Amino acid sequence: MKRILSLALLLTLVFMTTCSAGRSTSIIDKIETNRGICVVLADAKCELAIELAQKTQLLIYVQLTAEQDLEAARKAVDAAGFYGTRIFVEQGPLDKLYLGDNMADLVIAAKDTKSISKAEVLRVLNPLGKALLGNKTLKKPFPKGVDDWSHPYHGPDNNPQSTDTIARGPYLTQFLAEPRYAPLTQVCVASAGRVFKAFGTIAFKEREEAFLNSLVAFNGYNGTILWRRNLTPGVMVHRNTIIATPDTLYVGDDKSCKLIDTATGRLKDEIIPPTKIAGGTFWKWMGLEDGVLYALTGRAEHKDPVIKQRRKHHGWPWAQVSKGFTAPDGMPDGQEAYQTHPWGFGRNVLAIDPKTKKVLWSHREDEPIDSRAMCMKNGRIYIFRFGSYLACLDAKTGRQLWRKTPANDPELFESLGTYSNRQSARSNWRTTSYLKCNDKALYFAGPQVEKLLAVSAKDGSIMWEYPYNNFQLVLRDDSMYAISGHRNEHPCTKFDLLTGKVLASINLSRRGCTRATGAVDAVFFRANDGSARLDITTDTVHWISPMRPQCHDGVTIANGLLYWWPSTCDCKMTIFGVTCLAPAGNFKFNRQANEADRLQTFTADLKKVATLPQSNADWPTFRANNQGTATSEVIMPKNCGRLWWHVPDKKFKPTAPVAVGGLVFLGGSDGIVRAMDVETGQVKWRAYTAGPIHYPPTIWNSRAFVASADGYLYCYEAKTGRLLWRFRVAPVERRLPVYGTIQSTWPAAAGVLVEDGIAYVAAGIVNYDGTHVYALDAVTGNIKWQNNTSGHLDAKNQTGVSVQGHMLINDGKLYLAGGSSISPAVYDITNGKCLNDPEVWQDFFSHSPSGDELYKVADHVVACGKAFYSHPEYPIYEWSVEHKIFVSPSGSKDVLWVDNSKIVCFDNLDKTLLNDYISKRKSIGRSFTFDYKRLETNKEPLWQHDLNKSSAIAVCKNAVILATPNPRIIALNLDDGKPLRGWNYTGLPSTIVPWGLAIDSKGRVIATTLDGQVTCYGETKK
Repeated sequence: MKRILSLALLLTLVFMTTCSAGRSTSIIDKIETNRGICVVLADAKCELAIELAQKTQLLIYVQLTAEQDLEAARKAVDAAGFYGTRIFVEQGPLDKLYLGDNMADLVIAAKDTKSISKAEVLRVLNPLGKALLGNKTLKKPFPKGVDDWSHPYHGPDNNPQSTDTIARGPYLTQFLAEPRYAPLTQVCVASAGRVFKAFGTIAFKEREEAFLNSLVAFNGYNGTILWRRNLTPGVMVHRNTIIATPDTLYVGDDKSCKLIDTATGRLKDEIIPPTKIAGGTFWKWMGLEDGVLYALTGRAEHKDPVIKQRRKHHGWPWAQVSKGFTAPDGMPDGQEAYQTHPWGFGRNVLAIDPKTKKVLWSHREDEPIDSRAMCMKNGRIYIFRFGSYLACLDAKTGRQLWRKTPANDPELFESLGTYSNRQSARSNWRTTSYLKCNDKALYFAGPQVEKLLAVSAKDGSIMWEYPYNNFQLVLRDDSMYAISGHRNEHPCTKFDLLTGKVLASINLSRRGCTRATGAVDAVFFRANDGSARLDITTDTVHWISPMRPQCHDGVTIANGLLYWWPSTCDCKMTIFGVTCLAPAGNFKFNRQANEADRLQTFTADLKKVATLPQSNADWPTFRANNQGTATSEVIMPKNCGRLWWHVPDKKFKPTAPVAVGGLVFLGGSDGIVRAMDVETGQVKWRAYTAGPIHYPPTIWNSRAFVASADGYLYCYEAKTGRLLWRFRVAPVERRLPVYGTIQSTWPAAAGVLVEDGIAYVAAGIVNYDGTHVYALDAVTGNIKWQNNTSGHLDAKNQTGVSVQGHMLINDGKLYLAGGSSISPAVYDITNGKCLNDPEVWQDFFSHSPSGDELYKVADHVVACGKAFYSHPEYPIYEWSVEHKIFVSPSGSKDVLWVDNSKIVCFDNLDKTLLNDYISKRKSIGRSFTFDYKRLETNKEPLWQHDLNKSSAIAVCKNAVILATPNPRIIALNLDDGKPLRGWNYTGLPSTIVPWGLAIDSKGRVIATTLDGQVTCYGETKK
């Protein structure tokens, strides 16, 4: 906080005393914090934006008023190497900024302008930031009603119920951020706009290792990582030893309690009580109330090993994380065996003034306290040990108010029973706290106890009990929600807090170990897949399908927002990493579009375009055609070599290429469209969009159609790059951070298909934001039909189709890779009606695969492959991948690409035969599997070729072209599977992007690589 404030003061002084030209240098020389999102306004030439990008780590969003300035500004940013990676440039009025609420850390006016709306600036600015408008400095206060999540269970009472009154449904995505995957165990706390995550010692896959033993601070409004610190390896973090306040983060470990500056991560101080009073230096539990720090301290614990298992399979081995270690001195009798919980036991309870570090009072027990059953509320601290005692301490004095033992209350300890060693996906983690409290009662529930038990906070006497042993509790003012598990073994139950009367029985249980947490209007927990949202106004359960709550934390509610956290899992998800949702208020999700609001034309005669020759042998769209068969009419020459190799001036991830009329077209993660001469590799033209491009342009009738993550469909003159028209597919202009970029909440992320003069495009990320599918006249951009409701096929759940991959046209239907709820999504191509069964998610289970790829197999279209927003460098677990089969017909032969690792060629496989080996579903749009092994047993292939995975395939009249990870390109003779002479080329610069091959009409093979290079191979002279 101090650094941000000093930054704002320095910026203000600089802006008041300098001109635009010299101002940025003064800022950069003096600022201390340089991470986050910066909005730069009235910077026509992007001079300030470029210098900020050169000398800071800020992600910069520039909004220009004049359309005539846009192209020159984008070219300048591109020449500086920042376009679409660090700087994002758009045109729009200064009285309507396109960023979403609370997303910017800085708003800077490059020059003083009266047209800037202060209300808009304050809307996009978050309370951690500053706006610098000429000689004026604006700061935004924290809104009323926001709440911190100060302790791992929200507060020291261990009740994961937020008091935040802003974070309520419905929701819009606020940001998606890294890391996409993270190690176990984890805890989270939040305060004053910042969120803090501690990551532990277990990485089951390589992708999680970067965050082992780390403490990470995030900007809670845009997901920026503010700072990182190392944690002591081997200290188990899933406990109550981290507390967040606006200025100080308290972190207890094996040596002390660290006082860390929340803004910078700097260690400010340490608290180390005298060992004689503390009983040791290890901090077992902490609570903060009324400015006093309370702690359970004691002797050292056994260190956990740091695990780097590098598993290749899904999930984690519960046997390993359950194995346990030798129990330290003081564990309850009989717990030193296999699967023992050795953490968190201590004898000494302390009250400490954190300002002076003075111990105000101490209390010692002869038998160690179990910190998982330690909590406090309104001046009372409760301590417990199985089979020994339950006691209440006065937080001001440390005086014991009451004490229960087997001697004075045998009924209580008989009811509590013996300690349970359970830990599993069903019963949750043994490290979970199993005692919660409010002002009137204590509640025991968790893997350690075999029932739900309520006892009086006044004297510890039994109030009521319930026999089910697998509840997670959320205490509200009027009732308790007990979230059951596992997999429908017991309904979730709503109890009266004081009597135990069942107020409601909700016919759903959580899946697995994930913690339940409460917002003002809902309780969140893990559904069979994704997240369940129990609406407390109706006691009905809704489904949030794209992501699941993290195991140890669940959903964190703070800062007026909701946070989902990364884990080791894939679990049929389509959204990964740090996912933040904001309240949508009265947002109209299903709004209709009209040309007047959405369509911009840039030429008087849209029918008049320069001709670009196109033939049936060209490769005009992703995977060659609208059915995605990746086939070509070309006969490949036998003697081929590399013709050219294009190295870009900056690295970016390109799309797959397309090739038409002597030109190669591709888009990129930087939002730039490139057209290259297929003869020389020279870039003939480039055009700028304002967001990443995920799929290549589609070429039709001398026009190039490009779908961009800025929420627009663009139509260019293919030969020259002249912009003809663009159509906003997104319902409104709303930008948000997505994994280090800035893009629309509704990116046109599925590419574009053109058939019979109609262009088809889809926009969105996840179903709850809404999904928008359009059919547009390919010449004029006029709307033919629109579907703005398929994201919310079930209006109650706001669940339906997401945009999670590309499109495919087959048999009068438009198919879209639609994510974990419904995939593929199916639309009537004549009117846009969604044909999917709206009941497929009623059991809160993802029946559809989450992959981004669509394939036509016989009469069916299947979705499979890697999830669209998963980490680009790491494979994921997805059971549909195990049955992935791509069928590419070529004349009398069919080429099958099985699981990316085997090429099999058969004589023509008729549809009847293929259909016989498909496991069908009754409902349209549901997933199915292809039984390849059965097919191979009953139909002998002509030949097959085994690979160590491959990333792309193209099939022509006489050859199969493959890209392999080596990296290399190989060509196999279609008749016998043997390599074509001259086509075993091994000198590729880097790995080819998925589906990154295209074949032009002269048999030249064009490949794009992950670092933005483009290579071309074709016939060479002898």
